[in-house]
Amino acid sequence: MARISTLADLLAEELGVATVSEPTSAQAGVAATTLMRQDGNRIAWVLVNLSAGNLYIRPERAPSATVGIPLAPAEWRSMLYREDFDLVGREWQIIGSGAALDYYLLEVRLLGATRPAP
Repeated sequence: MARISTLADLLAEELGVATVSEPTSAQAGVAATTLMRQDGNRIAWVLVNLSAGNLYIRPERAPSATVGIPLAPAEWRSMLYREDFDLVGREWQIIGSGAALDYYLLEVRLLGATRPAP
């Protein structure tokens, strides 16, 4: 067994492959936009609503206040391939209840895999 001294070492030992975490801080507005492109190398993600407004996310289609997964202020959502299967790698879209709503996104991908072009 390899010596484990960091979280990256622990993940590599558990998964049998190295991973990389890719953080993004951005804003959502009143028009739906792509939060994450489809990516078969993404194994997990965490989304945190840092704003005072509501965010809504949805896989593969535009969300709205009535269709989508809501994230109230200070709420977060996450997905992991072991629990959510290939849904974690699907395209996800986001919309906000107002303009310029801050969020933080952390994607965990297999190291060495190329990210899909925008």
